[in-house]
Amino acid sequence: MKTSPRIPKEVIERCKAGDEKAFAEIVLRSQKKVFNIAYRMLGHLEEAKDLAQEVFISVFESVKDLKEEIKFDAWLTQITLNHCRNRWKYLKRRQYFHSDSLDDPIETENGSMARAIVDPSDNPEILYEKKSVQQFIQKGLLKLKEDQRELLVLRDLQGFSYEEMGELLGLPGGTIKSRLHRARMDLKEILEKSTQ
Repeated sequence: MKTSPRIPKEVIERCKAGDEKAFAEIVLRSQKKVFNIAYRMLGHLEEAKDLAQEVFISVFESVKDLKEEIKFDAWLTQITLNHCRNRWKYLKRRQYFHSDSLDDPIETENGSMARAIVDPSDNPEILYEKKSVQQFIQKGLLKLKEDQRELLVLRDLQGFSYEEMGELLGLPGGTIKSRLHRARMDLKEILEKSTQ
């Protein structure tokens, strides 16, 4: 399901004219979506945060050139995906990726601290199980080819329609459906191999 409401056209127009309040509204309405895409594509919290900031810098710098016929939501998603692709290549070259363990402490400005349970309404076993499943799937996503990961993130995690994905990726609907099916099968195979 999509994580942010559509940005009103008048807010976009005000932002194009240089209105900083309009830009701040765009950031507030879109930051969760941009961060979620970045996190699912990169699998690393701090990198996703940094990348989201870079995306909004790019938006601020280039929104004035946005053509009226282009949908803002698709344009923002495309910028996010482009930044993700570039960051993925950069990090991969530097062998940056590693997996975090639930037992590893979180590094803060004041030193290390133990990870805290986020939702006190569930008992620790349920929370641990949910977190383990999410991490298991995220690790599987990161083993997919980049284009497969993009399709799964856009459709299954962000809720884009096939039509929206077609516009965004420049592919016909049938191609998207077949590639998405292949990506799901490959992810299933990766996850099954991981449990053996």
